[in-house]
Amino acid sequence: MFAFTLDNAQCIRCGECILTCGRGVLAGDSDGAPCVPTGNENLCNACGHCSAICPVGAVVSPGYNGEQAMPFDFGSPVDFASARRFILSCRSIRRYKKEAIPQAEVLELLDVARRAPSGMNLQNVRWLAMSDRKKAERFTALTVEWFDTVVRHDPAVQGKFNVDSIVNRYRDGYDIVLRGAQNVVFALTDKNAIWGVVDSTIAMTYFCLAAHARNIGSCWCGYGVMALRNYAPLREFLGLGEDDVVHAAAFFGRPDMKYHAAPPRKPLKITWV
Repeated sequence: MFAFTLDNAQCIRCGECILTCGRGVLAGDSDGAPCVPTGNENLCNACGHCSAICPVGAVVSPGYNGEQAMPFDFGSPVDFASARRFILSCRSIRRYKKEAIPQAEVLELLDVARRAPSGMNLQNVRWLAMSDRKKAERFTALTVEWFDTVVRHDPAVQGKFNVDSIVNRYRDGYDIVLRGAQNVVFALTDKNAIWGVVDSTIAMTYFCLAAHARNIGSCWCGYGVMALRNYAPLREFLGLGEDDVVHAAAFFGRPDMKYHAAPPRKPLKITWV
């Protein structure tokens, strides 16, 4: 049921919620308070901006069973210089200590990731989480098996990978897929999700940045995502349904390495129009 709620006594009639409503759901009543004219209910996509912009917490946006917006109670936004240092210091970590990240910490990171923006505010991204060494080892084994039994014999893709090197390093005891991490998260959607790839990519980026802020290293798992596209044994291992598509995956844990600088990058490519 559509439920836009307003605390009339608290509302200061500033009109910000009306102005920020990108779909024109809200209007002002005779007193200047926000309201939803009859027929506008179906325009709402539950973005929550009306509650987020309210300076006095008078608005409860529809779509979330009366849940109120989370106040910005953590001070002023970080300055650009600090944000730049933080973002550029986030590197892909490929060596980890032999310990799992507690489930409570993983849930904290995912709580940040689930708040990432999504196309049309559909919030279609779902998550799978792994935090067991035996399962991580099995995931690696199945991914290497995919390289050895599928990629090796597929002319369309085998030239992109040195399959012998991947398989031999694995047989020599090196985890080429998860790099020794036992924590992994997978971002997935239904195959018909319009913005599935984009939404999952943004959400996983939020996850990795949040992890970095907690001194937890992470790295995107490209091999695993490729194998999960069509290798039935690996999909069955994760319990994926026919319509499930994993768009992004990252392994993470306590870093057993430390970077001291940001590496060079190619010059900025930009065209002003």
